Amino acid sequence: MQISRHKILAVSLLLVFLTAATTALSEPNAFLSRLEGNWAGEGKAFGMSTKMQIKWEWVLQKKFLRLTLKNEMSAPNRPQVFEGQAYYQSVGPEKFQAHWFDSRGIVFPIKAQLEGDALVASWGSPDKEEGKSTYRLVDDSTLEVVDTVKQKDGTWREFGRVTLKRIAEPQK
Repeated sequence: MQISRHKILAVSLLLVFLTAATTALSEPNAFLSRLEGNWAGEGKAFGMSTKMQIKWEWVLQKKFLRLTLKNEMSAPNRPQVFEGQAYYQSVGPEKFQAHWFDSRGIVFPIKAQLEGDALVASWGSPDKEEGKSTYRLVDDSTLEVVDTVKQKDGTWREFGRVTLKRIAEPQK
């Protein structure tokens, strides 16, 4: 049986494409790498003043970008602290999936995509709670985080907005 040059070329090109696609999905995404580091800032959450700390770091042999978040809100009687972690992984060009775990004991799936200089993370499920967190890089040292939640009537309500600056070490 004789194999034509065209078939060999086609198979070779397919193998090159599949290798490149597999490599692209396993290597850290350039935009996500721009988020890497420690961030701290202030804003509003649920109508309260808040101080937020975020850390983005590559973990598990750079297969996941872990987001660690701590939000300290100024409640009238005592401060409220909310903490969470998510593990992001590339699933295609400018598309990501993750899982969120937080101090309420909640676990949510996340589907995220790039929109310009922002990572838009849609989280939750219709049977529990649905929301969006937008992580917008204003510049290399400023990150804006806007959180919205889906209302029963299908509209979106903003519940948090924080502007963070890149810092050398996490604040305690």
